[in-house]
Amino acid sequence: MTTAFLKAGIPVICGKPLATRSADARKLQALAAKTGLLLALTHNYTGHPMVRQARERVQGGALGQLRLVQVEYLQDWLAEPIEQQGQKQAGWRTDPAQAGAGACIGDIGSHAFQLAELCSVVDGRRLDDNAQMLLRFDGGARGGLWAS
Repeated sequence: MTTAFLKAGIPVICGKPLATRSADARKLQALAAKTGLLLALTHNYTGHPMVRQARERVQGGALGQLRLVQVEYLQDWLAEPIEQQGQKQAGWRTDPAQAGAGACIGDIGSHAFQLAELCSVVDGRRLDDNAQMLLRFDGGARGGLWAS
Protein backbone atom coordinates (compact mmCIF):
# COMPACT_ATOMS: atom_id res chain seq x y z
CA MET A 1 0.00 0.00 0.00
CA THR A 2 2.82 2.39 0.84
CA THR A 3 4.36 1.91 -2.60
CA ALA A 4 1.01 2.55 -4.31
CA PHE A 5 0.47 5.77 -2.36
CA LEU A 6 3.96 7.08 -3.08
CA LYS A 7 3.61 6.26 -6.79
CA ALA A 8 0.31 8.14 -6.77
CA GLY A 9 2.02 11.22 -5.33
CA ILE A 10 0.61 10.89 -1.82
CA PRO A 11 2.88 11.36 1.25
CA VAL A 12 2.77 8.47 3.72
CA ILE A 13 2.86 8.26 7.51
CA CYS A 14 3.12 4.56 8.28
CA GLY A 15 2.78 2.51 11.44
CA LYS A 16 5.49 0.03 12.26
CA PRO A 17 6.87 -2.09 10.91
CA LEU A 18 7.53 -0.21 7.69
CA ALA A 19 8.29 -3.50 5.94
CA THR A 20 8.90 -7.12 6.88
CA ARG A 21 12.24 -7.28 5.03
CA SER A 22 15.06 -4.74 5.02
CA ALA A 23 15.30 -4.90 1.21
CA ASP A 24 11.66 -3.81 0.97
CA ALA A 25 12.26 -0.94 3.42
CA ARG A 26 15.22 0.25 1.32
CA LYS A 27 13.02 0.19 -1.81
CA LEU A 28 10.42 2.34 -0.05
CA GLN A 29 13.12 4.74 1.12
CA ALA A 30 14.47 5.04 -2.43
CA LEU A 31 10.99 5.59 -3.86
CA ALA A 32 10.28 8.33 -1.32
CA ALA A 33 13.61 10.01 -2.16
CA LYS A 34 12.90 9.77 -5.89
CA THR A 35 9.42 11.27 -5.56
CA GLY A 36 10.44 13.82 -2.94
CA LEU A 37 7.47 12.77 -0.82
CA LEU A 38 7.34 12.37 2.92
CA LEU A 39 7.65 8.79 4.15
CA ALA A 40 7.46 8.74 7.93
CA LEU A 41 7.44 5.84 10.37
CA THR A 42 5.73 6.38 13.71
CA HIS A 43 6.91 5.13 17.09
CA ASN A 44 4.30 6.22 19.60
CA TYR A 45 6.37 5.62 22.76
CA THR A 46 8.78 8.41 21.80
CA GLY A 47 6.13 10.91 22.86
CA HIS A 48 5.65 9.59 26.40
CA PRO A 49 6.78 12.09 29.07
CA MET A 50 8.91 9.45 30.83
CA VAL A 51 10.76 8.65 27.60
CA ARG A 52 11.31 12.34 26.82
CA GLN A 53 12.65 12.95 30.33
CA ALA A 54 15.01 9.98 30.05
CA ARG A 55 16.30 11.24 26.70
CA GLU A 56 16.89 14.72 28.13
CA ARG A 57 18.83 13.24 31.05
CA VAL A 58 21.00 11.14 28.74
CA GLN A 59 21.65 14.01 26.32
CA GLY A 60 22.32 16.41 29.19
CA GLY A 61 24.95 14.13 30.69
CA ALA A 62 23.07 13.51 33.94
CA LEU A 63 23.88 9.80 33.73
CA GLY A 64 27.49 10.21 32.64
CA GLN A 65 28.85 8.53 29.55
CA LEU A 66 26.65 5.61 28.57
CA ARG A 67 28.60 2.50 27.76
CA LEU A 68 25.87 -0.08 27.50
CA VAL A 69 22.12 -0.02 27.07
CA GLN A 70 19.79 -2.92 27.84
CA VAL A 71 16.22 -2.64 26.60
CA GLU A 72 13.36 -5.04 27.23
CA TYR A 73 9.76 -4.99 26.06
CA LEU A 74 7.76 -7.89 27.40
CA GLN A 75 4.08 -8.64 26.89
CA ASP A 76 2.01 -11.64 27.87
CA TRP A 77 -1.19 -11.30 25.88
CA LEU A 78 0.04 -13.81 23.27
CA ALA A 79 1.30 -16.31 25.85
CA GLU A 80 -1.54 -18.62 24.81
CA PRO A 81 -2.62 -19.48 21.21
CA ILE A 82 -5.60 -17.09 21.26
CA GLU A 83 -5.43 -16.75 17.48
CA GLN A 84 -6.95 -20.24 17.36
CA GLN A 85 -10.08 -18.85 19.05
CA GLY A 86 -10.50 -16.17 16.39
CA GLN A 87 -8.91 -13.23 18.23
CA LYS A 88 -8.36 -10.79 15.33
CA GLN A 89 -5.27 -8.95 16.63
CA ALA A 90 -3.57 -12.25 17.43
CA GLY A 91 -4.67 -13.67 14.08
CA TRP A 92 -2.73 -11.31 11.86
CA ARG A 93 0.15 -10.82 14.31
CA THR A 94 0.90 -14.56 14.31
CA ASP A 95 0.47 -15.07 10.56
CA PRO A 96 3.87 -14.81 8.82
CA ALA A 97 2.17 -13.89 5.54
CA GLN A 98 0.79 -10.74 7.21
CA ALA A 99 3.27 -9.97 10.02
CA GLY A 100 6.49 -11.20 8.41
CA ALA A 101 8.88 -13.82 9.70
CA GLY A 102 9.88 -11.84 12.80
CA ALA A 103 6.54 -10.87 14.26
CA CYS A 104 7.75 -10.12 17.79
CA ILE A 105 10.74 -8.06 16.71
CA GLY A 106 8.72 -6.22 14.05
CA ASP A 107 5.83 -5.52 16.37
CA ILE A 108 7.08 -4.70 19.87
CA GLY A 109 10.82 -5.16 19.36
CA SER A 110 10.87 -2.26 16.93
CA HIS A 111 9.80 0.04 19.78
CA ALA A 112 12.57 -1.19 22.05
CA PHE A 113 15.16 -0.80 19.30
CA GLN A 114 13.98 2.67 18.35
CA LEU A 115 14.18 3.87 21.96
CA ALA A 116 17.64 2.45 22.57
CA GLU A 117 19.51 3.13 19.35
CA LEU A 118 22.58 4.18 21.29
CA CYS A 119 24.87 1.46 22.52
CA SER A 120 28.65 1.59 22.82
CA VAL A 121 31.46 -0.29 24.51
CA VAL A 122 35.07 0.67 25.23
CA ASP A 123 36.72 1.95 22.03
CA GLY A 124 39.93 0.23 21.00
CA ARG A 125 39.49 -2.78 23.25
CA ARG A 126 41.16 -5.84 21.71
CA LEU A 127 38.90 -8.37 23.44
CA ASP A 128 35.15 -8.45 23.84
CA ASP A 129 33.80 -6.62 26.85
CA ASN A 130 30.15 -7.29 26.30
CA ALA A 131 28.23 -10.38 25.26
CA GLN A 132 24.51 -10.90 24.87
CA MET A 133 23.27 -14.33 23.85
CA LEU A 134 19.95 -16.01 23.29
CA LEU A 135 19.73 -19.45 24.86
CA ARG A 136 17.59 -22.51 24.25
CA PHE A 137 17.42 -25.17 26.97
CA ASP A 138 16.36 -28.81 26.94
CA GLY A 139 12.62 -28.96 27.54
CA GLY A 140 11.91 -25.88 25.43
CA ALA A 141 12.74 -23.06 27.86
CA ARG A 142 14.37 -19.99 26.35
CA GLY A 143 16.64 -17.52 28.01
CA GLY A 144 19.22 -14.83 27.67
CA LEU A 145 22.73 -14.42 28.99
CA TRP A 146 24.32 -11.04 29.41
CA ALA A 147 27.88 -10.54 30.57
CA SER A 148 29.62 -7.19 30.46
